[in-house]
Amino acid sequence: MKFEWLQTATGQSLLRQERIVASSVMERVFGDQIVQIGQWGPPGWLLEAARTQFAAVIGDDRDVSAHMLPERLAIATDSVDAVFLPHTLELNPDPHAVLREVHRVLRPDGKLIVLGFNPVSWWGIRNRISPHGYPPGVLSQISCRRLSDWLRLLNLGVDTALACHATAATSNPGKLLRSTKWFASAYLLVATKETIPMTVIRPRARRRPSLVSGLVNPTTRTVA
Repeated sequence: MKFEWLQTATGQSLLRQERIVASSVMERVFGDQIVQIGQWGPPGWLLEAARTQFAAVIGDDRDVSAHMLPERLAIATDSVDAVFLPHTLELNPDPHAVLREVHRVLRPDGKLIVLGFNPVSWWGIRNRISPHGYPPGVLSQISCRRLSDWLRLLNLGVDTALACHATAATSNPGKLLRSTKWFASAYLLVATKETIPMTVIRPRARRRPSLVSGLVNPTTRTVA
């Protein structure tokens, strides 16, 4: 259902704007490889601006580079320079398990890029009243603040958050309601896997006894 919805005028409008915002971030992502977990739009379309040597789309959907469950990745620990989650958390029944796997495979100082839907928006209201969620297939919408809290618990420091698609949810693009960035339909969040600095414990230096202060002043004797 989610891929069918992306073919609608509203879905295409969202994809175009998300690509613009994602590209502005991808252009600053360097390294050996970036991995997109979960399909969203044409395969690899959102990764074209990445400056990494290799890019791959993995997941349990069709038209991916490799089939893996997002919460059980067959990827070595600390091996990936950047991970991209385009609405992957909202389409998975266990987003915490996905984030734990992402933290595991990211190398120290690696980047996490997340596209999410804003529950405090017109689309958020429609998601709560729709029997099938909105957009179709979305299990839950995770606010940017809530996601930031989850990431901090995993030592993933939030670098920036950008609003995306500041319009209302309607099937008629000619009647889209303009909104402020705070009520945008979606957002993009960038975080960095932080390294915990090791505290070097040096042996405590022994205090050398003071020779001067310990001397007893000699008694002055009178020689007869």
